[in-house]
Amino acid sequence: MYLPNKSNNIKMHRHGQVVKENVFEDGVVPLRWVAVAAVVTSLSLVVAALVDRRLPEPLDRSAPADHFIAEIAHEHLVNLTSIGPRVAGSYENEVLAVQILVEAVKSIAAQASPHNRVDYDVFSASGAFSLTFLDGMSNVYRDVQSVAVRARAAGGRSPRARTALLLNCHFDTVPDSPGASDDGAGCAVALETLRALVAAPRPLRHDVIVLLNGAEENILQASHAFVTQHPWAKSVRAFINIEACGAGGREVLFQAGPHDPWIMEVYAGAVPHPFASSLAQELFESGLIPADTDFRIFRDYGDLSGVDLAWSSNGYVYHTRLDTASRVPPAALQRTGDNVLALTLGLLSNERLELATERERQPVFFDVVGAFVIAARAPAAALAVVVTLATLALSLHLSADDAARQLYMSRRAWWRVVLRAARGVALAQLAGVAAALLPALLMHAAGARLAFYASPGLLVPLYALPALCGAWADARYAWRASAPVRGWWEWRAWRDALALWAGVVLTAGALVGLRSAFLPLLWTLPALAALPRCSPAAGAALHAALSALPALQSAYLALGSVDMFVPIMGRAGTAPLPADVMMSLVVSSLTLTTFSWMLPLVAAARRPAPLIYAGALVSALTVALVLLTPLGAAYSAERPQRVMLFHTRRTLHAPEPVVEDFYWLPELDVNTPHSLDAHVGGMREARASSADECARWLYCGAPYFLPVLSLVSRGHRLPAPGPPLAELRVRAELLPHESPDARTLSLELEGPSHVVVILSPAAGAQVPWCSELEGAPQPGPRWGARLTYFIALHHARRPRPWRLRCTVRRAEGAGRAGGAWLQVSAAGHAMFGAGQRHERHARLLAALPASVAATGWGVDLHLLEL
Repeated sequence: MYLPNKSNNIKMHRHGQVVKENVFEDGVVPLRWVAVAAVVTSLSLVVAALVDRRLPEPLDRSAPADHFIAEIAHEHLVNLTSIGPRVAGSYENEVLAVQILVEAVKSIAAQASPHNRVDYDVFSASGAFSLTFLDGMSNVYRDVQSVAVRARAAGGRSPRARTALLLNCHFDTVPDSPGASDDGAGCAVALETLRALVAAPRPLRHDVIVLLNGAEENILQASHAFVTQHPWAKSVRAFINIEACGAGGREVLFQAGPHDPWIMEVYAGAVPHPFASSLAQELFESGLIPADTDFRIFRDYGDLSGVDLAWSSNGYVYHTRLDTASRVPPAALQRTGDNVLALTLGLLSNERLELATERERQPVFFDVVGAFVIAARAPAAALAVVVTLATLALSLHLSADDAARQLYMSRRAWWRVVLRAARGVALAQLAGVAAALLPALLMHAAGARLAFYASPGLLVPLYALPALCGAWADARYAWRASAPVRGWWEWRAWRDALALWAGVVLTAGALVGLRSAFLPLLWTLPALAALPRCSPAAGAALHAALSALPALQSAYLALGSVDMFVPIMGRAGTAPLPADVMMSLVVSSLTLTTFSWMLPLVAAARRPAPLIYAGALVSALTVALVLLTPLGAAYSAERPQRVMLFHTRRTLHAPEPVVEDFYWLPELDVNTPHSLDAHVGGMREARASSADECARWLYCGAPYFLPVLSLVSRGHRLPAPGPPLAELRVRAELLPHESPDARTLSLELEGPSHVVVILSPAAGAQVPWCSELEGAPQPGPRWGARLTYFIALHHARRPRPWRLRCTVRRAEGAGRAGGAWLQVSAAGHAMFGAGQRHERHARLLAALPASVAATGWGVDLHLLEL
């Protein structure tokens, strides 16, 4: 055990004072240093918030014609959203929206300079494709409609010889939402970008195609129709997709690639207001965010590379009635428009747009607090990792050498001290996470769930403060019980331990190919404080200065992550972990990362207990207020609870038809259905799908519209006084097949524009072919020992009967065993028009309070066993 400064050796100071050499020092860092460091680090969140809310001044019509003018874009947005909801297949979407968009395109063409031309094509197409979206599905569509616009230089090469850049948005919406941000604003930005491009007094070097697609919410159908069938698609070389999962604020570049790293390099050098992160892309691709965009279609079915942009602020309004034009400020349109126009010009002027695809991995990219973007290709990123690790190794070696000289211990002994401190760092972080879990578990058990949803500021006292208090208490007292060194050497050991952890995480991230490893790379910067030999206080100041950038960048990323994840908790479904627990894990991890540089100060602090006790007290009082006062209200008019209520007629064809009418309420968050007890009559009598029902019928016999069984595994049934207006006529039979181990399912369906068919063959059987897909459907989640197949059928115009033929094949010889071959669930969803809701259903939804964002429609569901 090494306790320096504990001997009684006497040394004469140069000023004649007698001092003790190696005197034991306990708590060398004044508490005020720790408090100031905590306040300054907390202010990094304020800086990040100010950056996030900084928007440019919107331009009006007095601006030059070749600039993006937010006033014009906002007019497009108002015109489009004034129609109301625009569900694919509805009159509003297929006629009114198309008329407004065509008129806007004609106006843009009239304003084009003599050097440029604008053509447009209103086209419809039919097709089919499979997606691994959520649980996996097969998508079949007929007559989906889009408006494609092509801008080109006057004269020049023939269309076949030209290359083009694609700008994509969608104008359709989910039911009951005006869809201002998702994605009317995207189309407004695309149209205004097009106007600025063609109004410029110079010819376009390459063509620009703007796809205003009319069936994205059906799950990506119109983009598939364009990229696989439209003749203009063959000239597209790259794309920009404009999307949203929130309203207003800054748009984030959250996907890039999969190839052509030069596209990100152009973004880094061109856009005036950057906001991009490899971390965001890896989070999105991990499946933690239950969404997808047309980016996937262009990537997978068009073999194209591009970027995905989306507004993410204020995700509470996403897919609700609150998504209105008033929530998309002109300043947000200006910011996104400036970026899209600059990126478009940068890509159009780049010669690589004409060259073959660069089959290289996307670069590591991230913006530094909104100021500029770093984009490093794989070789440069690998070199940066090697240089960083070499510098880190040098700094740790010099620190060990310094300890060996001053503490009269071997370098190996000092490394043992550092490794022990590294264990202390890990235990302190775990203690912080565990401390944040306590209030989350308590509030969940007491029923105060999702209190942070309506008041995100509660995340600080509920989870961030306990995390810091738990980590600091462990670092100060658990370590101190058996600390091998004390005083400033204690601070040094923890500093070196943090550097060691940063190196380990950086190495692991680089080895598995994580581009988000840029964050631990930044956290190696404080290790440079060991390079110069200076006094302990000066070393601590240098360490703090070098920690400023990684702490600020971590706070910046943390704020963006929390802004995104909090609204998602309102539609997280039946997640394996309660939403409060999930957010405590997210917030505590982000907080501990941002404040991690302070652990050496806390470990060597002088009596830090008052600071720790104060934080714990504030947290405890907040928990008490949440549990005992209206502060714990989970929802508000601005941050409402999401509710979906499907008026369902269910017919069980086994063997005699049994018909039931009910409202089906999927469990979208942890408070469903209890939060609706006071507002919906009969809610207390609602019953969840029973285990017997789920074992008997696939998808628990419920009218799922999307393949989200793994996300929303439970629902509740309320009695309904009568049937919905929706009606689906179903005729199903099994026909002989040329093989004794196979049968042909013949399924005829006639009803609403949107129909969902779910097939589940008997155990050991599969569906290798369906006629509308011209191949095998996409497998979904297993139902016990059985496969399931989720098939979405959509008519955009003039619904006609569906005639589906599918082959059901058992393992060889199993077909002679008898018994049912498969189960079929067929549901007709009336998502728009006069048949969308019965009057009683409409009254029920209208009676819900402002703190509820409700939607729903009529469904005619048939369950068959053949």
